Amino acid sequence: MPPPAQQTDEATGIPATPVLAPVGQTSGEPPSVVILTRDEEDNIADCLRALAFSDDIVILDSFSTDRTLKIAAAFPNVRIFQRPFDTEWKQRNYALHEIAYKHPWLYICDADERVPEDLAAEILRVINDPGRRQAAYRVRFKNMYMGQWIKRSSSYPVWIMRLVRPSRVSYEVRETNVHPIVDGAIGSLQSHFIHYSFNSGMERWFLKHNFYSSREALEGVKQRSRGWPSLMSLWSRDRMVRRRSLKNMSYFLGGRPIWRFLAGYILGGGFLDGHAGLSYALLMAMYEYWIELKIKERESHWRRSGDKCVKRRLAEDTPVVATTGQPPLVEVLIPTLNEADHIVEAVNNARRLGPVFVLDSCSKDGTQELARQCGATVVEHKFENYAAQKNWGLDNLPFRGQWILILDADERITPALKREILAIATDAASASGYYVNRLLISMGQLVRHGGLYPSWNLRFWRRGQARYEDRSVHEHVVCNGRTDYLKGELLHIRRESMSRLIEKHIRYADMESQELLKAGRHGSAAKPEQLFKNDLRLHQWLRRILWPMLPMRFIWRPFYMYIVRVGFLDGRAGWQSAMLMGNYEMMIALLLRQKRLREAAVNQHSNTR
Repeated sequence: MPPPAQQTDEATGIPATPVLAPVGQTSGEPPSVVILTRDEEDNIADCLRALAFSDDIVILDSFSTDRTLKIAAAFPNVRIFQRPFDTEWKQRNYALHEIAYKHPWLYICDADERVPEDLAAEILRVINDPGRRQAAYRVRFKNMYMGQWIKRSSSYPVWIMRLVRPSRVSYEVRETNVHPIVDGAIGSLQSHFIHYSFNSGMERWFLKHNFYSSREALEGVKQRSRGWPSLMSLWSRDRMVRRRSLKNMSYFLGGRPIWRFLAGYILGGGFLDGHAGLSYALLMAMYEYWIELKIKERESHWRRSGDKCVKRRLAEDTPVVATTGQPPLVEVLIPTLNEADHIVEAVNNARRLGPVFVLDSCSKDGTQELARQCGATVVEHKFENYAAQKNWGLDNLPFRGQWILILDADERITPALKREILAIATDAASASGYYVNRLLISMGQLVRHGGLYPSWNLRFWRRGQARYEDRSVHEHVVCNGRTDYLKGELLHIRRESMSRLIEKHIRYADMESQELLKAGRHGSAAKPEQLFKNDLRLHQWLRRILWPMLPMRFIWRPFYMYIVRVGFLDGRAGWQSAMLMGNYEMMIALLLRQKRLREAAVNQHSNTR
């Protein structure tokens, strides 16, 4: 059951002639409505159309950067307020108590929800019944995914407080998934609202749940610090109290993803929802894994341990290469985007090899200025994709040296690698390009198994002898001459928060799924024999051609890393690395499926015109 088609003006994209359309013939005073929004241009018009039974709709917006407010302003029954988002409970309490509504009853709605006519009629009926004394009403919802109601895998029925008297309701102090505290009797409506949680696409769902899991982890750390909640709350008469108690107890359980999957897919009967039920159960298990991982991150000292490990590996003190009038032997290119946490150390480390160029994709965290203060030459260029960005730098930056080293901001050149690079740069018989091995430091420790080591990347070459292949992500270098391997290592420091790492994986998965879609239509952009030699050539052929054909890759990838490539020898870092890559493969698969369905729909529409 997809959402109804949205009628828009073709020139502006704004809903055409939005007008009030009261539901049925129910008389009486309607409720006011509040919708909390941020970047909801895909949903807001249809949401507002379904709320046409109200003449007082308030948008409380967290400073959207898309067309949400422009679309909403075209509706005559809409008022717009803005408030920066800090926490969910503060935002929702602001909506309840700081905005003057036209009517005594308030319906609380999210932009990805739709109010059908039967629910609208029931709302009008109960709030105009003088015999009712309730202060709030719960409403059930139907969660939609893959065009169907996933009744079983979504733990139906889930009741949410949606219809309230604002003066008698406040939201609890909690980081996320806040519940209202009601002063008075609570009723239940029999009709449902429809929840299109995937209406803005899989990428948006991943990003939102990355944010939600961070807030949930913060709440989990708080609850764990207070100890186990009272078991007596499990026998409360209030179903919301019971649900909250179970939620708080879950923070003390290991294996949250497994329990969530079993509860939704097996015990809840999610398998009866077909492929949609399986996908949704896996998505919710992934969400629980993110929460569990972020709780461990907050309760551990991974960064401190990792920094000590880096310091030991870079202990040898060498001076910065002096600037002279002569062209340098080696120059370093560091592409960046919001790398304030790394850039100072990265530039200081790279300048021990040669002059540093930072090619920045318009960072918003001050990366550029920090790099300049450290002595780097900073050039900004709008990001297109990873290969195009680096190739632009190779073509346009004022390199003068004979050799170029490509370095990511989260990488460091070890003393041994520096000596080896300088020796090669002065040897006339050296190859045209060199592969460099990266040693990962994750969760405070070295990672040497799981297929993550050795990790060979062509990073050092004679200027003008190599370029990146035409690929948006996981791009590789095509070198015109002979290539060889260096013995020294780069340190790859995974210092960013788990939220930032997952955000990167979402972005990479979106690009990777687009590459797979393109490869399905046109074939691979570059042949493996152009990119690799020996076992590396075979590895990439398997990864790009055969691997995408394998079903259930999100299971086989962690199995391969943790068991076949003995990732278990790396302890917790080996396990978490395998699980994160399993999540990554699932994101690629779901994004690719979505893109194929959209492409098929576009093609079908074109053929019927």
